[in-house]
Amino acid sequence: MKQATKKSKKNIPYHEIFVEQAPTAIAMLDKNMRFLAVSNCWIKEYKLEGIEIIGRCYFDIFPHLSEDSKDLYQQCLKNAINIYDETPFTRKDGTVQWLYWDIHPWYESKNQVGGLFIHTIDITPNKESELKVARTLDIFTQTKEVAKIGTWEISIATKKVFWSRITREIHEVLPGYQPVLEEAISFFEEKKSRPILRAKVNDVIENGIPFDFDFELITANNNLRWVRVIGKPEIIDGKIINVIGLVQDISDVKFSKLQLNIAHAQLRAIYNSESISIFSTDSNGIINHFNKGAEQLLGYTEKEMKGKREPTHFLFPEEVIAFRKDLALTYKKNPDNFSHYKDLEYENVNDTREWRYICKDGSVVPVQCTVSSVKNDQGKNTGFIVVSTDISDLKKYQNELLAKNQLLNFAEQMTLMGHWRRNFIRNKGYWSKSLHRIFESDKDASNFCQKDFECLIHPDDRQMIFDHMEETLKTKLFKSFSHRIITPSGKIKTIHVMGKVITNEKDEILEIIGTTQDVTELKMAEKKFKGLLESAPDAMIIIDEQGSIQLVNKQTESLFQYSSKELVNASVEPLIPCILASVKAAKFSINNNTRQVGIIEELFAINKTGKKIPIQINMAPLQWEDGILVSLAIRDITKQKAAERKLIKAKENLEGFAKKLTEQNKQLADFTHITSHNLRSPVSNLNSLLDIYKTTDSETLRLSLFEKFETVINHLTLTLNTLVEALKTKSEPSSEDIQDILFEDMLNITKDVLAGQILKSGITITSNFTKCPKIEYHRIYLESIFLNLISNAIKYRSEKRKPEIKIESMCQDGKIMLKFKDNGLGIDLEQHGHKLFGLNKVFHRHPDAKGVGLFLTKSQIEAMGGTIYATSKVDQGTTFIINFN
Repeated sequence: MKQATKKSKKNIPYHEIFVEQAPTAIAMLDKNMRFLAVSNCWIKEYKLEGIEIIGRCYFDIFPHLSEDSKDLYQQCLKNAINIYDETPFTRKDGTVQWLYWDIHPWYESKNQVGGLFIHTIDITPNKESELKVARTLDIFTQTKEVAKIGTWEISIATKKVFWSRITREIHEVLPGYQPVLEEAISFFEEKKSRPILRAKVNDVIENGIPFDFDFELITANNNLRWVRVIGKPEIIDGKIINVIGLVQDISDVKFSKLQLNIAHAQLRAIYNSESISIFSTDSNGIINHFNKGAEQLLGYTEKEMKGKREPTHFLFPEEVIAFRKDLALTYKKNPDNFSHYKDLEYENVNDTREWRYICKDGSVVPVQCTVSSVKNDQGKNTGFIVVSTDISDLKKYQNELLAKNQLLNFAEQMTLMGHWRRNFIRNKGYWSKSLHRIFESDKDASNFCQKDFECLIHPDDRQMIFDHMEETLKTKLFKSFSHRIITPSGKIKTIHVMGKVITNEKDEILEIIGTTQDVTELKMAEKKFKGLLESAPDAMIIIDEQGSIQLVNKQTESLFQYSSKELVNASVEPLIPCILASVKAAKFSINNNTRQVGIIEELFAINKTGKKIPIQINMAPLQWEDGILVSLAIRDITKQKAAERKLIKAKENLEGFAKKLTEQNKQLADFTHITSHNLRSPVSNLNSLLDIYKTTDSETLRLSLFEKFETVINHLTLTLNTLVEALKTKSEPSSEDIQDILFEDMLNITKDVLAGQILKSGITITSNFTKCPKIEYHRIYLESIFLNLISNAIKYRSEKRKPEIKIESMCQDGKIMLKFKDNGLGIDLEQHGHKLFGLNKVFHRHPDAKGVGLFLTKSQIEAMGGTIYATSKVDQGTTFIINFN
């Protein structure tokens, strides 16, 4: 109970001053109806002197309250505000007292009621007294000021807004300022708060729905505040007259909560970190927190350690003893039997040092550890928090660094390298022993000077070195370079010098440090290598693994038209696009063989003018001290490619001729088959009729046979003409036959040709050529296609419905298509689909059916490189779709 009271008091710091010293009877309760504070007047008013009521339940103090009264308080806890000008109150002695009641909820945070304010005034002596009413209003005003609560009112009729003094203060506007509705809403944050408030106000005005919401408000002085706004309708005779409400400045609570949430989130993130070990102890040294980082570092779980173990469980005793002794000396305590838990009650302990932790598996981990005291509200130490970081890697690096320093001294001797330093403040220099050996100097590091070095420089390189030093002093950047020296024994050596300029905060040079290596043998080898490189017949480029050019020969300069200065250290990719992918794919090592590229795949180089040059490359690895280099032997294969193209062109022409000849042979075979099939029957029929004619003596029969001869001969003539036309179609159309043709013009021509059939059949022809109005095509073929497909639709129309033809052009994927759709008899494609476009194939008993039109149409379309196919349903119609190219 006392803890709850303390917590509430902490959340509402002003209640002790306001409530306890209030001149009237005021009580403050939490949401469980327990007293948090009461005024002295309340105690006197209800004759509760000498009774401890703080923390006790309101209903225990007043057990005689009715159930209706208890329900009233519960309503108030749900954001309701109740004011009773006069109400009877029966005391324990049975006397009735008339009271003014004012019950308001107070809030811990947004929409979170913390409890109730109950304010009562005894109006028994004179309940109609104006003085009592004025005093009550004055006290209520004071209450609202303390709680930063202002009032507001909207007139439905005028849309004018009334603000109380406190409301104006919250908005930071001048006294007397009274806004209109939209102006009042404009004070609220634009993107979120303003739309919500506008909607809430409209709900009150239109539907009488009250609201209670937290909003962001921008004051007239451009200050950000959080406010709680309550609004409810004022209804008279069932009609909403006004909207009244409260506005409370809750900025302090809101901002404090936001900051607290941020701090809590940050602290939780730190505590839950898996990379940092954190644990803490209570005042008895028992672990009471053990985070995931500690679990991972030590191998123990929180369940194993929390409330059960001390840190000494995984510490070395000697380190604990040393820690306690150091703390005792630091805080001037007696080291004997010293305990940092008992003997450092108020000191701010903060100790950082290296420890060794003994893990659960027995392994030892070195850590950098900070031990800090944890204090309560009175500043007394209640334990310690320990933050540790695993420094195993750091220890490992330190040991490795010591070993590497030893190796470095040895490496200087092995690599003929020495280091030096020149101090410009003291004008002194230093040479390592290895450097003295390179220069064959008998002096030691203590008596070296700049003049000693200058005397050993080769005369031809002296000016270059002086210029280099002048540039270094000017730019404060040391560029590596090579030069020659002459030793006291007369040897000429080549040395390579690297250095670094060290400056102070004023950008003044303090000293230059660097290394010098004897590269005499390396330079000789380099000269030999360059000689071999220049003698190569192909362009040679040497690159590193990143594709940076390290070396080129003269043939490379000639091929790419760049100078060597332009090429060295540049990327090889602009010269030979995609070459790096081939280099990486090769996965070179020292044992790799040479790999050739540019034979199967297309590979080309780009010279300085942008010209593309077909090339062939031989790649090979070169072992280098810094890794693997790759040599590229590049050969211009322009002439070879030209010869290849001629061969490929000749091959393509031969393949084209072969394909054409094969197609023609196939067409000839097809034509031979069709011819033999379609001519054999009429010729055989003629032979039979002729035999009968020769053997008969009847003139009547002979006359009848002559008529049959005529019929058979006409049919044979038609077949021959059809085959001739089909044969013509198989031949290549000339360019003179190809024209730009409008589909609409072709349809009009066809309508003119078939005008009689169209009128007689009553067929309706509709067209839509908007998607593709024209085509470049063989005019005679297109006329034949339109004529055959439309006449077929007329010929095979259905007598059950009015015949229709719909013609539409389309363009799909750049290809022109034409669709002819009719509602005629249709075709059973399952039965006849395989012979739909065959010669003399008919599918209906029609006197004019010859089976020629579709055969010619297909032949003409295919001759132009197109295709035709049909979809059909019996007694529903047929659709022909032509794909022209």
